[in-house]
Amino acid sequence: MTAIRSAEVLSVEGEGSRTELRIMDGPLAGEEHPGIFYPELGAPPEVGGVVLANTVGVEMRLGTGGVAFILPGGGGDAPENDGHFVKLPYTPVQFPAASPASGAESLAGVPVVVLPLHSHLPVACAAAANVRPGRRVAFVWREGGALPVSFSRSVSELEEKNLLHVVVSSGNCFGGDIETVNEYSALLSAADSGVDLILAGIGPGVAGTGVRYAHGGMSAASSLNAAASLGAEPILAPRISFADGRERHFGLSHHTRSVLEAALAGCRVAIPEGADVSLDGLPERHEYVPVAFGAGGLEDDFRLTFESMGRRYTDDECFFDAAAAAVWLALGEDAESGTGGGDSG
Repeated sequence: MTAIRSAEVLSVEGEGSRTELRIMDGPLAGEEHPGIFYPELGAPPEVGGVVLANTVGVEMRLGTGGVAFILPGGGGDAPENDGHFVKLPYTPVQFPAASPASGAESLAGVPVVVLPLHSHLPVACAAAANVRPGRRVAFVWREGGALPVSFSRSVSELEEKNLLHVVVSSGNCFGGDIETVNEYSALLSAADSGVDLILAGIGPGVAGTGVRYAHGGMSAASSLNAAASLGAEPILAPRISFADGRERHFGLSHHTRSVLEAALAGCRVAIPEGADVSLDGLPERHEYVPVAFGAGGLEDDFRLTFESMGRRYTDDECFFDAAAAAVWLALGEDAESGTGGGDSG
């Protein structure tokens, strides 16, 4: 059951209307918690106002999603009926979006890298700037984690540093530079925007159940299939960790194994050179390519912080190296640069 609580707005900051709330009823009464309001849904709340907030994530003690989400208030004019395209359709918060008419019909010749987690995005963007300086990068935001683009702090930072140039919201994801109906139109719209590299992945907070195939990372399989069907030769950055204490994620994650099983078209998988991962039982239709290029030094070069689940680059080098290796593989051995990054750990 959805937990809807009344709350007082204590502060408001940022375009994503990040707030501080004092919950007024329910088991959290009197407690202060961070909140978020998405401006796509209406006018932002004002300090001192009383709002309704969904506190399920806080009460469930979720990690990434453990914040209160503010419901939109009343008012406003009904939009023009333009294209019959809405985001979050058939829910109380559905809102209109303009669907672009993409001129692209194929991804042939367009490099596409599929990322398993949102924490790989800063690494991939930095690697692209290192390997091919000045090239434009698009990120296709897929379902599987957070749906709103403004929930990500990484996207705004990468845009400010001119490392990420276009964000395309696919399906019920929203808040990108381009809104699209599905992953196919999202990939084609990204290609049509004049970029040199397309990254596809999910928002923060991947859904996970510990059950095979029942996780948000399966979006990677859909992205690989869609990209291949549109003429691309996609590359997968695998999820690899030697610091994750969970057996299913140690080494080559079960998330990546299930993605490769579900990806019907063959793809290349970038394996950081020296990573001691078992490829036993993986589908032979894919090509598993060792890559020496890694993420070492990219944080300092581009003034970024690489972090996932509280772990930094030095805590779990191979995890971040996988994203850098995939970008290097996509952009080719004849890269203009490639002096940074170093060898994989």
